[in-house]
Amino acid sequence: MVTFLQHFPANIVSRDYSFHMDAPSFLPTKQFHVKVDGGDLALFRFGPEDHGTPVLLIHGVTSTNRAFQLFAQALINRGFMPYAVDLRGRGDSNQLPGPFGMKAHARDLVAVIDYLGLEKIEVIGHSMGAFVAVALTGLYPDRVSRTVLIDGGIPLPLPPGMSIEQILPLVLGPAMARLAMKFSSKEAYREYWKVQPAFNKGWTAALDEYVDFDLRGQAPEFHASTNIESVIGDNQDMFGDSLIVDSLKGLKEEVLFIKAERGLQNEAGGLYPLPILEHVLPQYPKLKLVVVDDVNHYDILLEATGSEKCAQIIYGDRK
Repeated sequence: MVTFLQHFPANIVSRDYSFHMDAPSFLPTKQFHVKVDGGDLALFRFGPEDHGTPVLLIHGVTSTNRAFQLFAQALINRGFMPYAVDLRGRGDSNQLPGPFGMKAHARDLVAVIDYLGLEKIEVIGHSMGAFVAVALTGLYPDRVSRTVLIDGGIPLPLPPGMSIEQILPLVLGPAMARLAMKFSSKEAYREYWKVQPAFNKGWTAALDEYVDFDLRGQAPEFHASTNIESVIGDNQDMFGDSLIVDSLKGLKEEVLFIKAERGLQNEAGGLYPLPILEHVLPQYPKLKLVVVDDVNHYDILLEATGSEKCAQIIYGDRK
């Protein structure tokens, strides 16, 4: 069920993937290398070339392009051509150095838009990727034709009496702990994820692909792909920089903000409890809120029902 609270040419290919529209995991068809400051940014296209309108997908703080497998399939079914990046410091872009932060990500994405030969593109960001989408829209409004935020992108007020330095360890603690861990095998990393409450609807091949792609190194010291320094730098921007607030206040067009009913640990209320949103959203009159029931911060995209709901909200029924 969806609850509406308000209306509202690439040519350098480094890897090929098999393309199976009905596969339980849905892999990109092409990977590209985009020149950015410090090296190459990994960009992935899902689906066939020249399939339809390009859409740029931006993942969360310790995620990768594989977060969008099922969502990309839902977009292709609606006539779109999804591209997903691995942000600086993550996935196949984890070799890129700092500085990190929202401005750096926005510059990288302008390079992606240029690489694709486009004047502007529709942008959809999830979690921290939604903050990147806001920064891109605020800094380079002429390069974005539409912005959609999925369970992220809106700064929330710090708890009374707490500073950024005090809140960051609370926010980053679980992620930082995982990034510091070593895993003896691919199966061990899968088992780490399988017990997380966010995946209580069942484990799937798409989730296998999501966690397998993230794993780097060699046995018995496999590790997650995300650079720890990138997480620290990005979260400081999300809490302590005026760019996001100013960009949200300066929006010229309506922006969908799609909220998951539940949070990272499948907890009620989610990352954005409605009582807090009722206080925050009036600052940003161009944001239009939609709450999706029976999904959490992860399975809103990593489970077929959640990803289909999001696609339907943004683009309507499939073709």
